[in-house]
Amino acid sequence: MEYIAAMQDMSIEQLIAVIEVLQRSSDAYFYIMDLNTDTYITTRKMLTRFPFESTVTEHVKPHLKQIVYPNDFPKLEADIRRCISGEQTMHSLEYRWFDLEHRVVWIECKGTVIIGKDGHRLLFGRVMELGREAKADNITGLRREVRFQYDAEEILRDRPQTLNYMMRIGIDNFKEINEKEGVEAGDNVLRELADCILATVDPKVDVYRLMSDEFMIMDAMPECGKEARTVYNEIRARVAASVREKEYSCFYTISAGVMQDGFEGKNADTVQSLTEFALNEAKRRGKNQMALFDKEAYDEYLKRLDIRKLMRRDINDNFKDFEVFYQPIVSAPDYRLIGAEALLRWKCEKYGSVSPGVFIPILEESGLIIPVGRFVLWQAARTCKKWREIIPDFHINVNLSYVQIYKSDLLVDVDKCIEEVGIPPESLMLELTESGYIETDERTKELFRELKQKNFDLALDDFGTGYSNMRYLQEIEAATVKIDRSFVAQALNNDNDYNIITHIIDMVHSLGSSVCMEGIEKEEELDRMMQAKPDMIQGYYFGKPSPADRFEEQFLQSEKLR
Repeated sequence: MEYIAAMQDMSIEQLIAVIEVLQRSSDAYFYIMDLNTDTYITTRKMLTRFPFESTVTEHVKPHLKQIVYPNDFPKLEADIRRCISGEQTMHSLEYRWFDLEHRVVWIECKGTVIIGKDGHRLLFGRVMELGREAKADNITGLRREVRFQYDAEEILRDRPQTLNYMMRIGIDNFKEINEKEGVEAGDNVLRELADCILATVDPKVDVYRLMSDEFMIMDAMPECGKEARTVYNEIRARVAASVREKEYSCFYTISAGVMQDGFEGKNADTVQSLTEFALNEAKRRGKNQMALFDKEAYDEYLKRLDIRKLMRRDINDNFKDFEVFYQPIVSAPDYRLIGAEALLRWKCEKYGSVSPGVFIPILEESGLIIPVGRFVLWQAARTCKKWREIIPDFHINVNLSYVQIYKSDLLVDVDKCIEEVGIPPESLMLELTESGYIETDERTKELFRELKQKNFDLALDDFGTGYSNMRYLQEIEAATVKIDRSFVAQALNNDNDYNIITHIIDMVHSLGSSVCMEGIEKEEELDRMMQAKPDMIQGYYFGKPSPADRFEEQFLQSEKLR
């Protein structure tokens, strides 16, 4: 109170001197506004950042109208009017100014009304740039994530029913723009997208810039506005028009994830996570599109995360709950047991036996397939050594993931395995899935050549489900081609497909490779496919995958299975 009283006794010149002194030790911009004469007094520092022509501006209202962002001026004018009338003695607003380069800057303006010795009502205060506190973004002129958290928490707590939607927008190839075009080009794209968003939504709808290339639109207008999909489509159209106007010098598209119900009981962090999931879904579906939050898909996603956590736990517990099953492979001419395929299985107390179609992709996405792949390799090698004592030429097929090929030292692993276990390389056949994602670049070609040089045979699995081209077969120099069950099933019911299989077998044989027919389940299927002259047969007709001890009991007592 003594400080305010002292201020009241100062002349305007003395007040100017005071704020200049205060300015030296602060990042804020200090000001005094004479509410009676509409005169605005500020420091010299203010002139270096914002378009004030002098430290003293008389009749400041028209000038402020040029500096303040148009949509924000009415609320500033109303607040100042309340200070003039004496209705309030404090001024506190967050709104936008234009800087010297006409870029939007979020500011926090606070002030206290005091009565000068000449009877004038003075508003003494300071202006802070919110961007310096990560509350606003000086690139786009939008408020930042900190402010979104604050606003969203308030709405979700007090009036979640007013929320029409929250839309999280992301630039699909922003990293590529920054890397190839430069950071300045990236900043320009952010500005353009912000302008497209602001030009689309109602001025009362809140827009924020989140991390990196993402934006959030929060529509809590009580009156019915545009639907989320309409808003997204309009923003996307504006982006496309902007890209065309610049003759595709910097091409980009946008995806969006939208949540438009179920806000009750949620906080800002939860809503952020849910909209991020929806945005990622839009990008997984091909980008340049909008995805609505789907609770069922999200629950499945959480289940996948939980499965990954449980598998990581089991891996660290000496591969607890992982087990290798084996399915017999027989020689087609005489139905003699010549080998088996090692197949990974996993079960846990919470989910029971989980399908490989579910847990294998999770292992691959997380990279956990590398340690698990080594576990399968060693298990198969030890088992093969034992069974070769009964069938000397027995071999076991081990599946390789593309992650193992690209992200592990596979050659070192297989070398170390056969040396430690004490089996010849031909005991293990390494299976590659022919589904298009193992690119035969020079690095992988060299890996395959080195494996062949060390007498490891390669098998091309699932033939007929991917590219199905012979060049791919030649490039990896596969010793065996395994024709997929789905292809076999089609051939059983269609003469054209059957003829294709017979031609494939002839071509594979012409390259010096063998053919294994997968998925044979019935005797009539076997009789039909045997006419195509495969070299090996694998399928439920001869045996389902089973643990090693059961495999021994069922199949190793007699080499001939039919």
